[in-house]
Amino acid sequence: MGKTAFEGAYIPADGSYGLRLELTGERFLLLWRNAPVLDTTFTVSEKDGKVLLIPEETGLRSGISEEPYATLTEVSAENGQLILREFFPISGESITAMAFTEYSRYGRVTVENEKVLPMLRGCWKDERGFCKLRFDGDSIQVNDQKDHIAAVRYIGETKERYRIVNKDPSKDYIAFLTPFDLEGSILSANIPVCDAEPIRLTFVKTGK
Repeated sequence: MGKTAFEGAYIPADGSYGLRLELTGERFLLLWRNAPVLDTTFTVSEKDGKVLLIPEETGLRSGISEEPYATLTEVSAENGQLILREFFPISGESITAMAFTEYSRYGRVTVENEKVLPMLRGCWKDERGFCKLRFDGDSIQVNDQKDHIAAVRYIGETKERYRIVNKDPSKDYIAFLTPFDLEGSILSANIPVCDAEPIRLTFVKTGK
């Protein structure tokens, strides 16, 4: 099956964060917080005047869990939206209206890797001595921990201000730090602290 009329990505119509559905050809990919929970194929059918998207598999699984935590019971097309019905053994049925989106998994941003990553390349240290950073392409080393990054800019942003996020949009942190803010030559991030205010770090570039 090639492209269908439903090709594209969908997020909750009420603006809530969590579910995301990506339809590409016959692939049906459902994500929770940008991590896949169902990756299968689907067909389109009609029943009792209702257009249905019928996934081959219906069990939703997180991580490496073998047992599904919920079941996708129905996906229907109604009034320009996709209506997802899920059944959870503990809480029962959940219904979510999904609307088409042009935004990537990173959200309402543009990806600015080509412009920003070369600006970061090299070594940085924070003024308080907690962290040393080394950037090389989309790789970052935070002290002795390695990760991968992407540079994004919020749509509508009028300043030269960027956010450096984990390359994997399902991850909230870069090593043990929150995403970085880059404005001009100032790079900053937080160290989260349980039950207390985060520690704010500001970094200066020390070399290539």
